[in-house]
Amino acid sequence: MRIGMNLLNKIKKNTLLRKIIAFLAALRFGFPGRHLTIIGITGTTGKTTTAFMIKNILEVNGIKTGLISTAGYHIGNEVIYPKAHVPGTTPDPFFLHFLLRKMVRKGLKAVVIEVSSFGLMYERVYGLNFSTAILTNISYNHHIAFHGNMNNYVSAKLKLFRNLKTTSIAVLPKESKYFDLFAKNTQAQILSFGFDKTCDLWIDIKEITKTENKVILYCKDDSFSINLPLPGLFNILNALAAVGAVYGFSFSIEKLKKGLKSLKKIPGRLEYINGKQPFSIIVDKANTPTAFCGIIDFIKILNPKKKIAVYGNFGESPLKEREKLAEIATNFFDLTIITEDDPQEESSQKSINDFLDFVKKKNIPSNKYQSFLNRRQAIQESIKQANKGDLIIILGRGNEQTMDYGIKVTPFDDRQVTREVLRELGY
Repeated sequence: MRIGMNLLNKIKKNTLLRKIIAFLAALRFGFPGRHLTIIGITGTTGKTTTAFMIKNILEVNGIKTGLISTAGYHIGNEVIYPKAHVPGTTPDPFFLHFLLRKMVRKGLKAVVIEVSSFGLMYERVYGLNFSTAILTNISYNHHIAFHGNMNNYVSAKLKLFRNLKTTSIAVLPKESKYFDLFAKNTQAQILSFGFDKTCDLWIDIKEITKTENKVILYCKDDSFSINLPLPGLFNILNALAAVGAVYGFSFSIEKLKKGLKSLKKIPGRLEYINGKQPFSIIVDKANTPTAFCGIIDFIKILNPKKKIAVYGNFGESPLKEREKLAEIATNFFDLTIITEDDPQEESSQKSINDFLDFVKKKNIPSNKYQSFLNRRQAIQESIKQANKGDLIIILGRGNEQTMDYGIKVTPFDDRQVTREVLRELGY
């Protein structure tokens, strides 16, 4: 066993070995990526929503498209969900190329791949020819602790762009402080996006409502008005990135509008749980400080009577990030309920104690927070505390379907559990 683990650790750390593994995986399955137009997305937040947007634009315009994402691996009508204890967002090379071959055999012509920093560090996508690569954004998050520091994290992201060909397109956020770094480290054609008129793709916001974003989208010399059905300011930037991703397809304005307007929801992203309850419940994947702030901006538009948040400090999240999340949550929400979330090898109670230590250190009033070791009980308590016109938002897991306790993995889907609790409480 010790020999096996030592070999595994050497492979993980050895870039050449990882590249050889990726090549062998591609060889084993007949280099399926050569038969697909491959679009890659990396960044701290927004990857999944942007990926679904791109897939939808392509598919409604007749291009059969696969998706390899945190929200599952989509191959035609088939969806394969990542299993616990295996790479979820960007799978290891043999499974990745297995998926690509399935896509080719089913007649798909394109694939959108969420490329995580781990996927890049471990060379899981080595050898794939990306026609387009998108950087959504870069901000502080729990993955940085795994990489060692911010520089290593950013360097991992850069790999995707360094490997692009001159015929490829790099879609980059103009307002990011990393824009120049990424622009200088790719030979691809650059498309910038953002809110500034100097961007290749930019947005003029007319109105942001609870249900949609009314904007004018500018793409090079073209522009068009559109009511984006996915709410939230962050989804405006996601839409811009998606338009940049399909730039090489030379779609007409009408085809772009059709693709953006027909996507009504993303699994586990600002997903409303609709029942007979007189208050609103939303489930979302947000689990970083930047994502929390984006959600809060959206909630301000909703203007609920009382704001209740449920979230957990998951196992790989470092103390610095946990304290930042606690600060953001307790400053904004009327009630924050802290609980478990994929504790992995760590005690669930320890992560809760980290939150409790912080709020006591900061003298947060005790009526502004509660803690429950069991996530189901935490969700149940939030529903008991809510009244007409209130909002509950359950954060961190989105459409995930299992809870990882390290030695065991159990089924757990926030959306399903919430619906069950609502029924139990008579809603």
